[in-house]
Amino acid sequence: MNNNTVAFLRTDIKSQRSIHFVLGMEYKFRVNERPFKFTAEAYYKALSNLVPYNIDNVRVVYYDGNISKGYAAGLDLKIYGEFVPGTDSWLSVGIMKTEEKIGGSQYVPRPTDQRLNCSLFFSDYFPNTNRWKMTLQGHYAGGLPFGPPHSGREKQVFRMSSYRRIDLGISYRLLKNEDRHIYTGIGRAFKNIWLGIDAFNILDIANVNSYYWVTDITNHQYAVPNYLTGRQINARLLFEF
Repeated sequence: MNNNTVAFLRTDIKSQRSIHFVLGMEYKFRVNERPFKFTAEAYYKALSNLVPYNIDNVRVVYYDGNISKGYAAGLDLKIYGEFVPGTDSWLSVGIMKTEEKIGGSQYVPRPTDQRLNCSLFFSDYFPNTNRWKMTLQGHYAGGLPFGPPHSGREKQVFRMSSYRRIDLGISYRLLKNEDRHIYTGIGRAFKNIWLGIDAFNILDIANVNSYYWVTDITNHQYAVPNYLTGRQINARLLFEF
């Protein structure tokens, strides 16, 4: 009315609900006198009173009301320990499936339905010295569902390409002060001082963040990918107290 937009607060919207079933285990062991820990967790979540939503680039568009129910099920595995003496490393693998049924239709993937997720963190010292340290991180994640803009979730039948990234870091310990308790003044302030350089996404992999949809004169739509930042170099100075 008079070019004004009038918004009303929906008072009949219910809180979204979930019932969790979780089964986990933890196993500690030693290899070559070094400590390790393995954890596993299986879960199932029954979801109800859901308000479905679409993701259009960075915009989230919600449906009208609690018209959906669904589930999430998965398995998380992680091994953590000192693969190299005095350093912490870990490897994790996650498998998940989450779907929902909108208005009595068949199940469709939820926007967060990422089937596989793997992460690796490994650290090591250079031979014959504990001043030089290397860290390696790797990430792999399956693609998320997506579809044309201004369409229902039942048309979200495509999958983004997988997310892949490797980071490499090298650090040099400027100050090694493990006996700082015998000093006075500023000599006791820091335990270690590290100078480091990191290469994020060192392989310069073009990972897709979202898609920009273009329509031609024949009304055909084409998904043009928007890419995340490529390789980045970062310098850092770390003080340990």
